[in-house]
Amino acid sequence: MWKRMGLQLIIALLLLTWGGFASAQVLNVAIPQDPDSFDPTRTVAAATSEVAFNIYEGLVKATPEGGVAPALASHWTVDQGGTLYTFYLREAYFHDGSPVTVEDVVHSLNRARDPELAVRAGELAVIKEITALENAVQIELHEPHGAFLYLLTEVYASIYPKGAGDLSRKPIGTGPYYLADWGPNQRLELRRFEHHWSGQRPYFAQVNFLIMPDENSMVLNLKAGRIQLIPRLEVSVLHQVENSPGIKVLASPMNLVQLFAINNARPPFDDLRVRRALALGLNREEILLGAAWGNGFLLDSALSPAMAGFYHDGLGEINPYDPQRAKELLREAGQENLRFTLTLPANYPFHVQAGEIAAQQWQALGLEVDLEIVEWGTWLERVYTQRDYDVSIIGLAGRLDPHAILVRYTTDSSRNFFNFSNARYDELIELGLRAEGEERRAIYLEAQEILARELPGIFIMDPQQLAAMREEVQGWRSYPVYVVDLASLYQ
Repeated sequence: MWKRMGLQLIIALLLLTWGGFASAQVLNVAIPQDPDSFDPTRTVAAATSEVAFNIYEGLVKATPEGGVAPALASHWTVDQGGTLYTFYLREAYFHDGSPVTVEDVVHSLNRARDPELAVRAGELAVIKEITALENAVQIELHEPHGAFLYLLTEVYASIYPKGAGDLSRKPIGTGPYYLADWGPNQRLELRRFEHHWSGQRPYFAQVNFLIMPDENSMVLNLKAGRIQLIPRLEVSVLHQVENSPGIKVLASPMNLVQLFAINNARPPFDDLRVRRALALGLNREEILLGAAWGNGFLLDSALSPAMAGFYHDGLGEINPYDPQRAKELLREAGQENLRFTLTLPANYPFHVQAGEIAAQQWQALGLEVDLEIVEWGTWLERVYTQRDYDVSIIGLAGRLDPHAILVRYTTDSSRNFFNFSNARYDELIELGLRAEGEERRAIYLEAQEILARELPGIFIMDPQQLAAMREEVQGWRSYPVYVVDLASLYQ
């Protein structure tokens, strides 16, 4: 307790200091937790991508509209077979002053697909070979891959110098900002990179990401003007800033899937009857109102409605709220007195609140639910990496292409912390990469129906992203992925 109070006091004092010298060139942004690692091959937390978007760049980058734009590659070509991509590099420099070379690109992408090094190497397993040309990089795929360009927008496909050292703490990228200082669990100081390849200079010379786990502290400091932006305001404190003088709140679809993850490999959750009972026992509308104050969209799918061309909107009848049927299924499975642990990530009050409501609903079925609230680092290590849990709740960040979202439920995916396995599902995800147009859409609709029926987890909602900021802050750009675009902001 004293340690926590001491940390909050330090943050408050630092805020007062920064507030004292803040100018038109300094922006203070509040975020709830530290990045996990800035090494693109090691990071798994969406919170890291949020910051790293401004530090690292890849051959291509995401656009606010959900498309792909040139970045370190000025342009590219694809052969008729759809397996040979040639990316032509533009003149660009790293934050350490060294020029970007084809060798840097080959090295970075080879590390990203090395299963000995990269936690998400499987996503680039489609790459057969990467070849350095004179001023271009040629990437040959094993087979056509409909989502390949979108994969290259991910943080793991970032480009950095071949000779870079400890990227986890000292990232070296080409983005519009570089990391100047990092006080763990306190602040990240980003400085404007004056030699960005675009020739454009961001308005803010310095941006401080302040680590503030408590949403009420965020709001108090926003009102006082000591911070100017909260990219993801917790809906529980929305009423504190609505109609507040000098503050505006911009809402947009988050393209996030909040779900209760279920460990499908741990008895009795390996029994579909038990998983379905948990799903039928949840009143998701009550969770939407209680945890999100109605600011969001109920989901029956692993995709958000933000993925308009692929979202399956006809799954609502598969798992309706039906507590009586839930009790019958538990009796059939011999689990009417089931006791389990619900693990909640402390740094996300929104998920904690949803979890507490769900626990009450499950207890109404006669189940015993032990609530366990853990710090974010513990959640990542124990739930995500070790897969040591019963049931948990999390928000899975959206991607630009449905494959990058749906592939995590395949049997061999390193991101499949549900331990879900379905042969037909695995087959569909493979087929989706080779299909186009309406055929591809039909494949992903069937895949979503399998997830709704087999329940690796229980899909709850896509909450709205609420960006709260001082009125003088302009240029906010909402993306369908978990990033904050600092270069677009000005005042």
